[in-house]
Amino acid sequence: MITCDEFMAELGNYLEGEVANEVRKELERHLSHCRTCQVVYDSTLKTVKIVTDSGSFDLPEVAALPIREKIMSRIRKETTS
Repeated sequence: MITCDEFMAELGNYLEGEVANEVRKELERHLSHCRTCQVVYDSTLKTVKIVTDSGSFDLPEVAALPIREKIMSRIRKETTS
């Protein structure tokens, strides 16, 4: 079984559906037994829903930079394939 630290490290990818099937199963198994991670997961889901439902907003640069880098990385992969 994975640890809470491992769960937290994968939480963002899990929420975005970007984990392998086996990893997803391990994360869900951990969630079914760990109240602390359940609370973090539920709170994160609610936060994402609030932000999504609130419409347009300016994303802080510290949050935008990793997203921008990930997008550019995918674009580079697609153009070199």
